[in-house]
Amino acid sequence: MVYPAEGWPNVGRPGDPVVSVGGLFSYTGRENADDAVGAGVEGSFAWYGQGSFVWIGAVAQAQLVADRPVHERLALGFQGGFGPIGAELSMYTEGSGTSNARTYGAQIVPFIGLPIAYAGFRLALPFNEGNGATAPSYGTEYGLVIGLKFPINPRAFGHSLH
Repeated sequence: MVYPAEGWPNVGRPGDPVVSVGGLFSYTGRENADDAVGAGVEGSFAWYGQGSFVWIGAVAQAQLVADRPVHERLALGFQGGFGPIGAELSMYTEGSGTSNARTYGAQIVPFIGLPIAYAGFRLALPFNEGNGATAPSYGTEYGLVIGLKFPINPRAFGHSLH
């Protein structure tokens, strides 16, 4: 997560919206499948309160998961926090694999962020357990998530999201 401050010309000032885009990497253990490595992109929008370290926003993620076969993992949700400490609550879907059905669920990711990088712990809870499917879901997922994101201040392009 990126914080509006002096010395970050693309971020703006407190009260400005901040859009960040960048890479997302994960290593996760899964209840009904082998551990998996994922890589992809993440975009987020955050709004910081005027003169405050409190922030809220939205996040979207798209990853390719190195499994049999390689498949997608998509997430969309909300995030918020105080200064460098935050949490994300998202809905996710992970594509089917050789031994697992497409999985839908919710994930929570508490994280610690620095100006352009963050690290968090992902806990994903599936809604479907493969009921009626020919294969089980991936089950509960837990693991490390690391991101490297770069801020874009919409004001720098003559736009205002206020």
